[in-house]
Amino acid sequence: MITMGCDLGSLLSKAVILDGDDLIAAKIIRTTGNIAEEIPELLAAVTEEAGIESGKVDCLVGTGSGADLIKGAEFVEDIITCVAAASSFYLPEVQLSIDIGGQSITSMLLNEDGEVTNFMRNDKCAAGSGRFLEVMSEKLDVELAGIDESVARSTKPVMISAQCGVFAESEVITHLNSGEETSDIIAGVCISVANIVVSQARRFGMADHYTLTGGVARIDFVGRIIREKLGGTFHRFPHDPGLAAAIGAALLGDSE
Repeated sequence: MITMGCDLGSLLSKAVILDGDDLIAAKIIRTTGNIAEEIPELLAAVTEEAGIESGKVDCLVGTGSGADLIKGAEFVEDIITCVAAASSFYLPEVQLSIDIGGQSITSMLLNEDGEVTNFMRNDKCAAGSGRFLEVMSEKLDVELAGIDESVARSTKPVMISAQCGVFAESEVITHLNSGEETSDIIAGVCISVANIVVSQARRFGMADHYTLTGGVARIDFVGRIIREKLGGTFHRFPHDPGLAAAIGAALLGDSE
């Protein structure tokens, strides 16, 4: 069965195609003010990459903050259910999935059947999210894709004490103006993000086996700090972690 999952997030929009259990194509674009008009191009691009005709897709499932904009979707599903579906399918031993998305961090407890038994989301504050990291990196003139490269040059990370995005931005500018190295500041920002994620996981109830998903999980340095602080057994998501929700949506389409 050929299924497509489309995740319209606050920063990035993703589309994937599965042939049964196999991921055969994926596309990611920036979410813009014209995303409703760009969705058909995104879906067309991912079907072209998969080498199939659009009519060969058996089921399209939408998720994310803009899921209602996806015309032709058989149904839409909330992002928590989709991330949990992907996490439990590929990593059945995982008891906790931590999704670090564009606007929020969500911790999900999973039972042995992969069902969400409880979750915690910091959706009232973007601190620690992809948007938080994006704003800070823009102030430092560092591309998100280049954060790990920049951090590798850090010799003494500059700690960011504020967890509020507005105050953290002011703190970053102060450090920059005082002559601190950009690599040291961005390293401190990443550590701040990791600390926020770890704090939520510990308040929620840490599990022995866990995974990290969402776009921020692509940043190796952030993931490493989280793993060091949480302990337990980390299971790496087998695909791009930013695609987890879209993959989960496609998997749910296959179960219908």
